[in-house]
Amino acid sequence: MKNLIISAEATCDLPKEIIDKYGIEIAPVDYFVDGKEYNTKTNHMEEKEFYEKMKNGADVKTSQVNFESAKDFLQSLLSTGKDVLHISFSSGLSGTSNNFKLACDELSKIHQNKCAVVDSLCASAGQGFLVLLVAKKAEQENVTFEQLVKYAEDIKLRINHIFTVDDLKYLIKGGRVSKTSAYLANILHIKPLMKMDDDGKLTVTQKVFSRKITIKKMFEKMLSNYDTHYGDILICEANCTNDANTLSKYIFDGFGINPIVVPLDYCIGSHSGPGTLAVFYVGDKR
Repeated sequence: MKNLIISAEATCDLPKEIIDKYGIEIAPVDYFVDGKEYNTKTNHMEEKEFYEKMKNGADVKTSQVNFESAKDFLQSLLSTGKDVLHISFSSGLSGTSNNFKLACDELSKIHQNKCAVVDSLCASAGQGFLVLLVAKKAEQENVTFEQLVKYAEDIKLRINHIFTVDDLKYLIKGGRVSKTSAYLANILHIKPLMKMDDDGKLTVTQKVFSRKITIKKMFEKMLSNYDTHYGDILICEANCTNDANTLSKYIFDGFGINPIVVPLDYCIGSHSGPGTLAVFYVGDKR
């Protein structure tokens, strides 16, 4: 579709090559490190530095995109005269999606071109994966705006997110695990496997002894429900390149696919910490 703009927040973790190839518009997001405000567009901190600061005890906070910022962003796209399909960060983790929906509803009253917001119920490259699938679908001949919205809604709960973390202290801060559970897990070298559930929230699904076994378990989970019709597989890593390479090799040996590997964005990373490793793919269900 030539008369279409697909957009998402900077939380989608898509590499620049894909963003440029499909002309995806990215809404910037604010975050804070030791009280200093950063923006993913104007003064973004490099991921390596961000995670090093976390490792050294920096106070990191995230910020949702507010209504006015969402409205300004969508207005800038709608003013081109093109239809806008915005795929937003999970409402199970942030109020950003709701703010974009409210802004879209208000702007639709004054613009003739179409505007729609899809709550991805995804995070990080899971959100990015949905954006990529929709962008590819939009290249098909005679596809309509309404069909694209339906496609996004139909497939979003098939996008699997499998995460693991290296240190549970960051999940304690976010209230996702208790201090007692985390203390025992660290003593016993237990590493959690997590997924994104159908409500768009991160949940612990399994506890595994040792990082090495955890990475293999991530691949084994893929074996159970990966849909080979969708060739792309994305991996995100938070300063754990060697682990990402290990997982990539499992995937290549198992499926003959070289995954796209990108740094994990600050939004999930600020809650899960350095050493977070995640893989994203389309399966039968989550």
